[in-house]
Amino acid sequence: MSQAPQANNVLYAQAGGVTAVINASAAAVIETVQQYPQIFGKSYAAINGIKGVLEEELIDLSDIDNTVLEQLKYQPGAAFHACRFDLDPLEHNPAQYERVLAVFKQYQIGYFFYNGGNGSMVTAQKVSDYCRAHGHEVICIGVAKTIDNDLALSHCSPGFGSAAKYLATSFIEATLDIRSMHETSTKFFVMEAMGRNVGWLTMAAGLVKKVIPDAPLLLLPAERPFRREAFLQRVSELVEQQGYCVCMVSEGLQDEHGNYVNITAVEHTIEQDYTQLGGVGEVIAKIAADHLDCKTHCAIPDYLQRSASHCVSETDWLMAYGAGKAAVLAAINGEHGTLPVVIKTSDEPFAWDYQSVDLQEVANLELRVPDQFISADGMDITDAGLDYLLPLIQGERQPPFVNGLPAITPIHSQRVDPVLPTFIAVK
Repeated sequence: MSQAPQANNVLYAQAGGVTAVINASAAAVIETVQQYPQIFGKSYAAINGIKGVLEEELIDLSDIDNTVLEQLKYQPGAAFHACRFDLDPLEHNPAQYERVLAVFKQYQIGYFFYNGGNGSMVTAQKVSDYCRAHGHEVICIGVAKTIDNDLALSHCSPGFGSAAKYLATSFIEATLDIRSMHETSTKFFVMEAMGRNVGWLTMAAGLVKKVIPDAPLLLLPAERPFRREAFLQRVSELVEQQGYCVCMVSEGLQDEHGNYVNITAVEHTIEQDYTQLGGVGEVIAKIAADHLDCKTHCAIPDYLQRSASHCVSETDWLMAYGAGKAAVLAAINGEHGTLPVVIKTSDEPFAWDYQSVDLQEVANLELRVPDQFISADGMDITDAGLDYLLPLIQGERQPPFVNGLPAITPIHSQRVDPVLPTFIAVK
């Protein structure tokens, strides 16, 4: 527990890869803060996450229009521009921390809500610890999100259910396409899912079994090494039995020696290198084509799987909104340095609540697909895996449509006039 800070203004920011429901969390934070005027002062949002804090790019949310709030609830992307920007270690770049403190003091920020995944939680903790160590009390609470579903200690991650629903839907539709054309055209189809070193989104394709029980399916999750000969043998068996094969592969698939099957690029920064994954689907399609001597196709949904507002899961939306609300309530209860995560409370009916865990604890862990969700050969999903996934994709929550198109025009917000000296955040 922590005492309420002297400063009572609120800062909210978004970080990391977006989800189709991240703005539902933003709306929840804003609306819940508004319900407690006796506790909170003005509310701000940073543009581009912690980078926006450093560069004093802020929006005053105190008088946000209700129409905008409602639009936030179904808007894809990050309305306040998420960032891939981490603070350097304090000993390497103290100027960054001094600048954050200066901004927090200038705007009397006493509550900081950072909406992100594992890495973002590290940043949130760094900010809070430094400010507190230098006499400016800040209550820092994480707001959970990630399509990767790799937040440990949580039953699932807000954002995952909608991405899983979109991928499963697209995979089912593509399977029916291949099923109808394979006799004279494509016999092997592969789709590539995001997730870096975890295969949760890859496993979502297994939901095809709920619609097409006999689908000739291959799953290649990141949790299992790619064994070329075993893969080719299984592809041959499925094509021989049914004339075609459909496959989902993790972007972070590794070979038996621990090397990524494909890397798109490596980004060099001052502190570290970032590996950009992707393209493994094309590699797998080529391997299958050479082996089968047939036509193959590959689909890489890429950003589509995390921005598909037309295919949002109602369950996932409720989780995302609830995560934002839970973060504000945690702050009101005097918590600091915590992240409310999803805890399943019932199977029938499926129900959940939120439980706070330490930011530092969750930041250093990664939730991988458990063995009981993956078949013995490592290339299929078990009934237990399907039972886990199915509740997370239930219900639909689409945006309104105008003239046949989703009404998701960009949200424009007026930025506050900076008052501090200019600061350029260098990655």
